[in-house]
Amino acid sequence: MTGKRILIVDDDPLVRRQLETLYAAHSYTVEAAADVEQALEKLSSSEFTLAVVDLKMPGTDGITLMSQIRERWPVVDVIMITGYGSIKGAVEAMRQGACDYITKPFEPDDILLATQKVLERRRLLDEIEYLRKQLSDRYTFANMVSRDPAMIEVFSTIEMLAQADVTVLITGESGTGKELVARAIHFQGKRKAGRFVAINCAAVPESLLESELFGYERGAFTGAVQERVGKIELANGGTLFLDEVESIPLTMQAKLLRVLEERAIERLGGNRRMTVDMRVVATTNQDLASAVAAGRMREDFYYRVNVVPVHLPPLRDRITDVPLLVADFLRSNAMAREKGINRVSDRALTQLMSCRWPGNIRELLNVMERSVLRAKGDTIREVDLPGAAAGAGGKKGDIDFRMPLRHFLKSVERDYLAKVLEHYHGSIAPAAQHALVDQATLHRKIRLHGLRASEYRSNGKGTSRKGTPQGIDR
Repeated sequence: MTGKRILIVDDDPLVRRQLETLYAAHSYTVEAAADVEQALEKLSSSEFTLAVVDLKMPGTDGITLMSQIRERWPVVDVIMITGYGSIKGAVEAMRQGACDYITKPFEPDDILLATQKVLERRRLLDEIEYLRKQLSDRYTFANMVSRDPAMIEVFSTIEMLAQADVTVLITGESGTGKELVARAIHFQGKRKAGRFVAINCAAVPESLLESELFGYERGAFTGAVQERVGKIELANGGTLFLDEVESIPLTMQAKLLRVLEERAIERLGGNRRMTVDMRVVATTNQDLASAVAAGRMREDFYYRVNVVPVHLPPLRDRITDVPLLVADFLRSNAMAREKGINRVSDRALTQLMSCRWPGNIRELLNVMERSVLRAKGDTIREVDLPGAAAGAGGKKGDIDFRMPLRHFLKSVERDYLAKVLEHYHGSIAPAAQHALVDQATLHRKIRLHGLRASEYRSNGKGTSRKGTPQGIDR
């Protein structure tokens, strides 16, 4: 907390002293101003992280001050203080850009929690901005971004492989970026002047796979009205990329094995032997050793393609890369640039980091695409998570220990509050009674997690007369 400068703006000297004492006791650097004029002077002469502003003050009010802060010092966040009779004004302040509001009289824990929430939001946004500036050097490699040790090791392996012609097998779950690694090996190496020829072995019917790979001469079969160059021949001097290599039929594996050993092919219907000089990079999301044991892959073909294995970890094992990937997406996505979107709210980022991402990076980018499409202003405030990705803990009883503790606890707390609100149909009083907290605390936590009690007000059933939800244990 040290180094966080907070400006208190309130015409009540008692409130100013109370807040100064509270913040100083928690290692914040704090200054106070009795009116808007003093506040503007202090903002002009010193740097502040947060301004805690009274809504109602003689002369210029807090909303006017906040508007000037947003215009002249956009990195300074604002918490608004208001009396119970001015809730409507506080809501307006939130619309104008305040990060939170606290009602008088407030408890010390209330103001500290709100402050910590705002500062955490600023920390995450600053981290994204920092990462955006760092992307061009230490965290970026061949259109891939990461600061995870396992991925840094992958980057080092790519640099080594780029200068050698050994066959490479890239393994990893769907969506982890296997093709990006394959392209990096090609375009970072001495074969970058040659072609990168890709074929998805699972997408080509078995009856057509041989002609796709080997090509054919005119008249080789009915419909072959002209010769066709196959993928292997096209890759001469470059790289042949076999995606989903486990899908290649056994008979084709035998023919490919011969090509890999002899580096020569014959087109279908031809007898001319052609030498090919190519590197082979294959990918799979399956356990090929198990495929060999099950008889779905030839053992000799397996060893021929698995010369140098490169494994890509799933996104859930490198969850700290999410802010980096989000920053890279906002920097490179055409729609985000067009709409001027360069920020993600703390709630949205917490949600993104709390997911298991079964679809890995591909799924994250799809979510970001939808979020950019729906976003208004320069900040993504809501993310639409798929049901499979949204659960913080996966299957029942499966605790995701890989995410940071604070993100896991926030996710669990949000799920709990949503269930309680759903059961009591958005009614705050019985929900607070059930949760054993006061209504002000419940209101604040609901706001913290981006929930809205009004969304749960329906004609559902299930509230027990004793105030305990049916099916929820205390």
